[in-house]
This record gives sequence, structure tokens and C-alpha cells, in this order.
Amino acid sequence: MIRINLIPYRTARRQNQIVQHVSSFVAVVVLAGLLALAAQTMASLQLSDLKEQTIVLQQQNNDLKKKIGKIKDLDSLRSNVERKLDIVDRLQEGRFHSLITLNTIATLIPQNVWLRSMADKGHDIEISGLAESNKAVAVFMRKLDQSVIFSNVRLGVINRVMVDGLPLRQFSLTLARQEMKKAQTSISSKRKGS
Repeated sequence: MIRINLIPYRTARRQNQIVQHVSSFVAVVVLAGLLALAAQTMASLQLSDLKEQTIVLQQQNNDLKKKIGKIKDLDSLRSNVERKLDIVDRLQEGRFHSLITLNTIATLIPQNVWLRSMADKGHDIEISGLAESNKAVAVFMRKLDQSVIFSNVRLGVINRVMVDGLPLRQFSLTLARQEMKKAQTSISSKRKGS
């Protein structure tokens, strides 16, 4: 009988299987290492991209903050200029208001009435002067009351005085000045009517 020794064949076969298993394991470990390295590289690239984007966004944020600060400065500057323009408009209106007031009083003074002083108290005006008679003071008061820019004409005091040997009446009046817009409306309506 012939005997065949199969032991070396089995041993060689086992060694081949072990080598295959070890090489498969090594290949899997190397492949897993490469995948982990690729994943880490991708993550670090994404992280660096995110850092760059963060820096860009921070710069844009700082630029926008500067622009917002400039806009706020412009808003405060604009409101300051508007406030100053309002003051100038009120001064201009007041300038013409006083001019119109003085002109109107000058045109309404009768020939036999003389003014000594006039004080502007805001909306009220105080006038003191001399007149030939009580009737002259009454005519002056009536003319003031009928004007479009004055109302509520009140006689304060009327006294008899001697000036350079002439008997005269010393008087004081208080009258209210209408607002400029109301007076202009009244003037324009009177002009249309005539």
C-alpha cells in the first residue's frame, strides 16, 4: 500500500490561509487608516475654510458697524441741521412779525396821538403815549381793534397831564398780537373781498 503524506500539504495550505488572513487584515487596517486620514484632512480643510469665512464675516461686520456709526452720525447731524433751520425760520418769521407790527401801528396812529413807548411782551404789546383828548385815544383803540393783526385792545390807564402848558391825556394800552399765519389769512381774505 502506498502511503501519501498529506501533512506538508495541509501545513502549506494553512500557512497560505494565515498569510491571506493577515494580509487581508493588514489591508483592512491600512484602508481604515487611509479613510481616517482622508476624513481628518477633509475636516481640517473644512475647518480652515470656516475660519477664513469667519474672518471675512468679522471684517464685513466691522465694516458694517463703521457704516452704521456713520449713518447714526449723519442722522444726528441731519436732526441738528433741521433744528437749526427751524430756529432760523422762527427768527425770520419773528423779524417780519415785528416789522409788520410796527408798520401797522405806525399807519393806525391818528394825527393827534403820540407814542412814548412800546414794549413787546411776546403775544401782548404794551403801548403808552399822549393824546389830545379821550376821543383821540378811543379812535386809536378802535383802529387797533379793527386791524387784522391785533385783538383784545384794553385801556390800562388814562390821566390828564400838562405838557409844555398844554392839557393832554396820558394813556397806556395793552393789546394782543395775532399769530402771523392767522393775520396773513385775514389780510388775504380782506384783499379778495375788496
